[in-house]
Amino acid sequence: MAAESLAEGSSKNNPRDWLDRWGAGDTPWHKTEVNPFLIKYIHLLENNRNNLKIFVPLCGKSLDMKWLIDRGHRVVGVDLSQLAIESFFKENSMEYSVETRNDFSKYREKSGRITLYCCSLYDFPKTGEKDFDAVVDRGSIGAIYPEDRHRYAEVLSSVKSSDCRHFIDVFDYDDSVRHEYPYSLPMSTIVEVLGKDWNVELLDSVQDLETGKRLLDKFETFARNIFLVTHK
Repeated sequence: MAAESLAEGSSKNNPRDWLDRWGAGDTPWHKTEVNPFLIKYIHLLENNRNNLKIFVPLCGKSLDMKWLIDRGHRVVGVDLSQLAIESFFKENSMEYSVETRNDFSKYREKSGRITLYCCSLYDFPKTGEKDFDAVVDRGSIGAIYPEDRHRYAEVLSSVKSSDCRHFIDVFDYDDSVRHEYPYSLPMSTIVEVLGKDWNVELLDSVQDLETGKRLLDKFETFARNIFLVTHK
């Protein structure tokens, strides 16, 4: 993930907080395993297609990316944290080159299977990357400030192909008792954010009270919802 969002426990609307937590190694959002729901539903994302170009917004150093390229896909990610991006390549023993422009830095793995951009998500269209066959969003839309969600939708609309499939993994809870990262995103909000041109299907919903209780003891329910978004 990138610094357009807040880290858990932070109440400041400041990207510097996010980068500071990467620097301190205080990154509870980073998981040490591949997303089990991505593994479970990858067949729906692939939809009998091979060698997909997959976009991972607010990618951090997610292990999902390595898993996707090992399946034969090409991955393009974006994150504001230079440390997270460089850590991804080093921890996976990948050789890479760096090209710096005015609005972004481009980190490209030697074989070309994965490219990560260090910049704001909202500057990503300036990279020229487009025509993505799939999007893998593990909580990034839930990290975006609510007032900026339309900008998230605009970025994705500008880079998706017409048959793009979009995997979304977010939380759904009572936001009257807590309204900060990770934000609650019920299906109605996903539909509202992405617009009328997209079908939104709920694939899975499980209670994740462990995460909920870590954030706030008041939660009686704390759902983790998995969506598949396809073009109408």
